[in-house]
Amino acid sequence: MTSKIRNIALAALVAAASLAPALHAQNSSIHARVDVPFSFDYGTTHFGRGSYIITMNGDVALVVRNRQTSQSAMVLAHRNESSIAAKSSLVTFKKYGDRWFLEQVEIAGDSTSVSVYESKAERQASQELASRGGDATQVALALLPEGAFGK
Repeated sequence: MTSKIRNIALAALVAAASLAPALHAQNSSIHARVDVPFSFDYGTTHFGRGSYIITMNGDVALVVRNRQTSQSAMVLAHRNESSIAAKSSLVTFKKYGDRWFLEQVEIAGDSTSVSVYESKAERQASQELASRGGDATQVALALLPEGAFGK
């Protein structure tokens, strides 16, 4: 009888330990603002330069909304776990020629970053740039807490 109780307790402990990363990921939320000085693509949506709200909707969807026009998009993203917490809150964009694409979001003090899946348009832009012998570049912009809005 004691052996069965020990096995059940061990199984419960293993199950709880396996759920810990998922629970951490759900509690790790993104809700911030970024001021983007260039036009960019996110999924199938093209955004002009402006101020944007970025939020994580559940575990797999990142939402970007323009503060002035309320234009928004939601696309699939995936969380990346690291053993090192980010030092600052950043949104990273990748540039192929004259086109920018949202790539990743990191939150200061959190070891989870969120990467956007590469869209068909981004793959095409990457291939076109590579065929001309060019290299993609990256730029990171600071994320501001949503409450840090100015007029």
